[in-house]
Amino acid sequence: MPMDFKARRKAIGWTRKELAARAGLDPRVVQLVELDQWSEFEALGRLDAVMKRKEGGEEDPRLKPPEKDAE
Repeated sequence: MPMDFKARRKAIGWTRKELAARAGLDPRVVQLVELDQWSEFEALGRLDAVMKRKEGGEEDPRLKPPEKDAE
């Protein structure tokens, strides 16, 4: 999976906040990913998936927020 999320995000023209909203994540997670301080696979996969969809030509890609574990 390509890991230069910041360069990809900037090439697409999205802010961290916009990428986070489209991936269903907190903007702080995007910041930590870009600083290489976050390695949780689901978040990385969500960011990669939404950017791939945009890079592939999808006009307004968005993922549903991850489901919270029922307690």
